[in-house]
Amino acid sequence: MKKTLLLVLIFICSTHVIAQKKSKFNTVDKNATKREIKWNGSFSYGTTLFIGDLNQFSSEKYLPNVALAIKFNKEFNSKSALQLAIIAGKSTGENDFEGLLPLQTFRSQYLKSYLAYRRAISPSENKKGKTIPQLHLVIGAGYYYGNTYNTQYINPDEALVLNLHQDVWSFVFPTGLELSYYIQDEWGTVISVTNNLFSKDTIDLYKDNSNGPDHQLIINLGLCYKFN
Repeated sequence: MKKTLLLVLIFICSTHVIAQKKSKFNTVDKNATKREIKWNGSFSYGTTLFIGDLNQFSSEKYLPNVALAIKFNKEFNSKSALQLAIIAGKSTGENDFEGLLPLQTFRSQYLKSYLAYRRAISPSENKKGKTIPQLHLVIGAGYYYGNTYNTQYINPDEALVLNLHQDVWSFVFPTGLELSYYIQDEWGTVISVTNNLFSKDTIDLYKDNSNGPDHQLIINLGLCYKFN
């Protein structure tokens, strides 16, 4: 009888230990699957501010300058990702020489694409495991195409106007910040601020040797989402 009770006790203990190991293994595996994010992206809309020889000023005549961006992020781990971005929009600008030189204005419809390294510089959850806004740094390189018009009003009183039209190509180097917050497990909101440095000083079809290359500031607000 004692041997029988001992065997039953050993069997019950063994079953309990096996059940604990199995439960622990399943819990870790589910969490790992839940936290693994391979692809995510964003769809955003906003405005651009051209910073160059012909700057954009706050004039109703030249606003709004829109920017539509679609971005895809391939995550390697919880902090590092590779970003592919496609951005289309409009830029405008003018000089403010106050009569010292002929008034010039430009407008451009552009398309831009780039690859960037995306690095998380803040956590996505607090100490209690609650989702919080996460900040990312983006640094990359790409290519810009703009269908650009430049108008010089040499003598407005006599209607003497010089119009230039040219396709502009340039390398572009974006650097910026993205702040994302997932309201649900699969989607949320994102805001991005990106400064785009061009390799040319003729994005507006005008070059001033006293200034450096042209810049473009893009501010977008939109939705971010996870594919898996």
